[in-house]
Amino acid sequence: MEKYSENDIISCYRSDSHSNMRPEAFLDMAQQMAVKGAQLLPFNDTALLEKGCVWVLARMKAIFDRVVPFDTQIRLDTWHKGQQGLYFLRDYTLSDHQGVAVRSTSSWIVMNVQTRSLSRDEDVMKLLSVAAQSSDNAIEQACSKIIMPRGAEASLIGKHRVRYSDIDKNGHTNNVKYTVWALDSLPSELVMGKRLKELSINFNKEALLDEEVELFHCIKEDGAHIIEGKSEGHQVFIEELVFE
Repeated sequence: MEKYSENDIISCYRSDSHSNMRPEAFLDMAQQMAVKGAQLLPFNDTALLEKGCVWVLARMKAIFDRVVPFDTQIRLDTWHKGQQGLYFLRDYTLSDHQGVAVRSTSSWIVMNVQTRSLSRDEDVMKLLSVAAQSSDNAIEQACSKIIMPRGAEASLIGKHRVRYSDIDKNGHTNNVKYTVWALDSLPSELVMGKRLKELSINFNKEALLDEEVELFHCIKEDGAHIIEGKSEGHQVFIEELVFE
């Protein structure tokens, strides 16, 4: 099987105040590419839903090697990389006339819609037994677990109540929204004045409509920023952002 590819453009609504692609715009496009790419495989959304299951993104990492300006013609590629333990891996690249500008890898699980837990149904597992589409690695290592640095004193920097615009077709907060919340909660001089070079995020609990998520922040010794979202004491997500 071949990789799934689409041509697109960095439109105005995907651009920031510097007329460059916003990081979360890439995440939006990657999400759509994952859906479109999976449609061509036996484990597409329709087939899974017939068995009472849906795909849920568990972890993602993106490396922004350089900026991509407004109005740039781009090519997006994605491919299924097979299974690693409980996770199903999918990689992505975003390229322009200069070559690859963004590299990304993601780890997915299959959730039972009724139990809201990991599906272990034998029929579902058979459906998921699909060989990797490519041996290429956008990022060689699969996404890792993110933890708060030992001894870190995280400070509360914001709260977000889940609203209409946060909810996706699975009935919970869309995965891209967590990065939007994280970037919105950080100081403007950081997010407006620095370039985001790398992001990694773990999704650990659903956030539902009207749920309030508290956002905590700390800075690692290497300068990376950690944003942790909690609801009623439970970790919803944790994200690591590296700026330059």
